[in-house]
Amino acid sequence: MRTRLLLGVSVLWIPLAFLFDGVTVLMLPVRLGGDATSLGLVSLVGLGIGAGLQPIAGWASDRLRHRLDRRVFTTVAVVPALLGLGLLAGTGSIVGAVIGYVLVQAASTSIQAGQQTLIPEHVSHVQRGRAAGLKSAFDVGGAFVAFLVLGALLAAGNLVAAAAVSAAVLVVAVVLMLVLVPRVDRTVATIVHTRSLPPGLVPLILARFLFLFGTYAVGRFLVLLIADRLRIPADQALDEAGGLLALLALVTAAAALVFGWLADRRERTDLMVLGAVLAVAGILLLMPSGGLAGVVAGGMVMSLGTAAFMTSNWAATTDVVPRAEAGRLMAIANLGTGLAAAAAGILGPLIDAAGFAPALLIAGAASAGAVVPLVVRLPHIHRSREHAA
Repeated sequence: MRTRLLLGVSVLWIPLAFLFDGVTVLMLPVRLGGDATSLGLVSLVGLGIGAGLQPIAGWASDRLRHRLDRRVFTTVAVVPALLGLGLLAGTGSIVGAVIGYVLVQAASTSIQAGQQTLIPEHVSHVQRGRAAGLKSAFDVGGAFVAFLVLGALLAAGNLVAAAAVSAAVLVVAVVLMLVLVPRVDRTVATIVHTRSLPPGLVPLILARFLFLFGTYAVGRFLVLLIADRLRIPADQALDEAGGLLALLALVTAAAALVFGWLADRRERTDLMVLGAVLAVAGILLLMPSGGLAGVVAGGMVMSLGTAAFMTSNWAATTDVVPRAEAGRLMAIANLGTGLAAAAAGILGPLIDAAGFAPALLIAGAASAGAVVPLVVRLPHIHRSREHAA
């Protein structure tokens, strides 16, 4: 039952990776024609709207959970995601595609708002490092499959097929979640009305934002970076980009399982600092014009850093969030993720104007800055269970 539950609370991260990573990094550049400014601004709007909606969706899931199980809340949010995928791939106009993309991101964050409460609601504190590692593995494992499959379909010009596969993965994962995750006993479900944030949550959010801004700034424009290094058009770089992104996702997924195990045995903060150091080192390796080999080397080091940082950050976040307010507080915590993903788009015009070097320097500085709130954090973020609800 323990393994069944851990799989159930993690399985939806696979389709979410398709909708966040695959759609944004691969499908959207193809739909917009490979222009960095358009890609940056459209992703900024779509991901920004999604990030802003997630705390509202999380608040709603907390207050509806007496009458509407969180699993049902999550399932309902799947419908607009499917509609958005249809608009993104099936409409002939750019305006329709942009509306579809925004709808996909808004629905995806609503799905996540309900789904990400499952760890604090179902998993004991002594297993949350392992659960966070499995979450990260499914998340980036989903990205691995998305980059591999969508990259191949898009390289062959099959945008509609790419959207259909994304939709099918989402539906299958939702069914598995409903089967594997039990209903919560409503006799112990209580609503807590408070405006305050738990001690330690703010530095975790800030650190996550800074770290992910740096890594997302690289990932968002990786197709264009590879095209630049190989001196080929963006559409011709899809094969290389899809394969590389799949490889990096696989490395991250494997490393996340190891760091998840370590997060239950070592100080979570120390692992986050290690992750930030590795990410900065990887970004610096991208700076020289070393062709595809340099991009691969930098990406591999960044993958290890992402696994260490995000697994530990996620586990620490579930430690400080009370179960009764998991929807609202996990959604607030995820502003660090959503806003970072949206803000990374602002580097698009800079890349078009000055090339990749200034953007990579900004990305490296941001990920390095993630160490600051961890060092001067509010209280020390221990692995202790003192924040249990």
